[in-house]
This record gives sequence, structure tokens and C-alpha cells, in this order.
Amino acid sequence: METALKKVGIQLNKTEDYENINPFTSIWTRPRATVRHVVEEKSPGFIFLLIVLSGFAAGLLSSLDSEQLFPVGGLLLMALFFGPIGITVSTAIGAGIYLLVGKLFKGTATYTEMFRAILTGQIPQIWLLPIVILWMLVQPETYFLQPGEMPFAGSDLLSLIFLLILGTVSIWTFVIQCKAVGEAHRLSSWKGFFIIIIPTLLFIIAISAIVAVILTAIV
Repeated sequence: METALKKVGIQLNKTEDYENINPFTSIWTRPRATVRHVVEEKSPGFIFLLIVLSGFAAGLLSSLDSEQLFPVGGLLLMALFFGPIGITVSTAIGAGIYLLVGKLFKGTATYTEMFRAILTGQIPQIWLLPIVILWMLVQPETYFLQPGEMPFAGSDLLSLIFLLILGTVSIWTFVIQCKAVGEAHRLSSWKGFFIIIIPTLLFIIAISAIVAVILTAIV
């Protein structure tokens, strides 16, 4: 009877903690609790929302300092349509890779848990949407690469501030991703870091080897 009451108490405390979590804000200060909340509690509709928003953000960020081939309105529509598709594919592949590598560290995540965890780790990028859209509209000449210019050569004070914000959020996003992967596997954040970095290094080595072979064959 006492054990049952303890379990009920734990469950009530867990529910109360989850009620105080808003994933869009708590991800900054309570990343592991936020990831666990999304993994265990959030509906498929919320996951779809994350796919749309994070894909939209990724699509817009991919156009930063590249040549402007379409009007801003067209780029926004393309990012909104193709971004979620790209983020779904990349997250699906990443979830599979991190799931397999995590098993080497005795991780216990399922594929669905890892997929949700990776998406949750992308929430900080969603906060960049207003900044990126404002930058595109207000200063397109510094957001897009101009003919004859080197990347980021035409940056002024405002664009440098935008770049500083983007860089800071990107670094923190990586930190949160390490925590998210670790939480999905119920491992430490450091193990989450190695689960991410090991396949990344292997991919770089493989690409470098392929390029070296091609260059050797050409020469």
C-alpha cells in the first residue's frame, strides 16, 4: 500500500512539473526536462508544429549570404514548403544514426523518442525566425550575397549584431542537442556529445578519403 502511494505521489509530482513546462521557453533553461516532456507527453500535432517551424527556420537560414535568386516573398513560401520536408528527412536519418551509435554507450532510446528529442533540440532555431525575416526585409543587401562580393564582406553594424545573435543561438542549439540526445538515451550530456560527434567525424573522414581518391585518379 505504501509503495503504491509513493508511486502515485511521484506521478502527481511529475504531472505538476510537466504543467509548468512550455517547451518554447523552458528549452533554454531546462533542456533535459523539456525533452523528456516532449518525448513522453506531447501529441503528434505538436511534433508536426515543430517540424513546420524548425523546417521553416532551417530553410530561411540556408539562404543566408547566398545569391538572391527569387524575391523575398517567394523565398519565404519556398522555405515554408520545402523546409519541413528537409527537416523531416534529416531528422529521420539523424535519429537512426544516433540510435545506433547510442547503443554502443548502452543507450535505451527508441527511434520515436530520438526523433522527438532531435526536433525538440531545434526549438532555439525557431526563435530566430523573426530576426531572419526582419533582416531579409529591412536589409536584403546585407542578408544576401551581392554580385562580386565575398561572403559577409558587406556587413554593417546591424547585420553584425544579427550574425552575433545567430552564432550564439547556433552554439547553444548544439549544446541543447547534446543534452537532448543524451536525455533520449537516458545518458549524460557528454555521452550525447560523443554520440553526435562520432558519426560526424566518420562522415568527414569518409568524404575526405573519397575526395582524395578522386583527386589522385585525376592527377
